[in-house]
Amino acid sequence: MFEELSQHILDIAMNSLSANATKVQISITESRRRDRLVLRVKDDGCGMDAATLERVLARSWSSKHKRRKPVGLGLAFLRQTCEMCDGRFQVRSAPGRGTTVTASMRLSHIDRPPLGDLNATILTLCASDRKMEVQLNYRSDEEKFCFDSRELTTKGAVAL
Repeated sequence: MFEELSQHILDIAMNSLSANATKVQISITESRRRDRLVLRVKDDGCGMDAATLERVLARSWSSKHKRRKPVGLGLAFLRQTCEMCDGRFQVRSAPGRGTTVTASMRLSHIDRPPLGDLNATILTLCASDRKMEVQLNYRSDEEKFCFDSRELTTKGAVAL
């Protein structure tokens, strides 16, 4: 199991790269009033049919055949974390239409992993493929933060 939720986000988004995604949208909603944490990662990659989706959600299956030992436990671990923390887990996908992974859990649950280093996750994604658009929308009861990698080049920011 990953120690931080940001590692799950990175794992899912890197899978989006493997699925030829050009855009990854990450949404995080943290509400203390409702005692919920919701993570959503959506891509415009090649998507999966129902049979592939079923295999991906099973333990120990991986689409990464170039590895000596494909592991494929990322989604299974995230689903387990959600269930353990009074939450829900869902993957929606269709061939040619991309994939959306949604994970929710009770924010105050004692077993909920910390969000972790989200900055490093976003930086890693941006550095992994400069052509892929990375968007992050974070909301809490008190604040909102948005990041769009397209602004790195359109506003003259230093390129990664």
